[in-house]
Amino acid sequence: MVLGASEMGEKEEGSSSVKNLPQKREEISSTKKQKGGKHTYLRVGDKVSHKKFKSWGGGIVIETWSSDLPGGMCFVRILFQDGRQRVFDNNFDSACCCYYTGITLLTRIEL
Repeated sequence: MVLGASEMGEKEEGSSSVKNLPQKREEISSTKKQKGGKHTYLRVGDKVSHKKFKSWGGGIVIETWSSDLPGGMCFVRILFQDGRQRVFDNNFDSACCCYYTGITLLTRIEL
């Protein structure tokens, strides 16, 4: 049975019934990601090595940056012992993350 306006009790438009509508609730969970939704792997000061390119030597993370836009990229710049700087994807949720391409975290130095 469908109730009409007369059975439900007519109310003026703009009354408090609009205020009682269900609102979107923000879910609070322990798995909430960092601001911007990025799950990064490396931080500035981390010492790393590459599994496939041992000739590069060890490296140290000298710069990280990420986009504030949803779906934006997240990169890390690493200075290796061979004197070259190389840039890698630093978003752990990406299939191209430097972790999956062979960059291994040796030590984390808190700056």
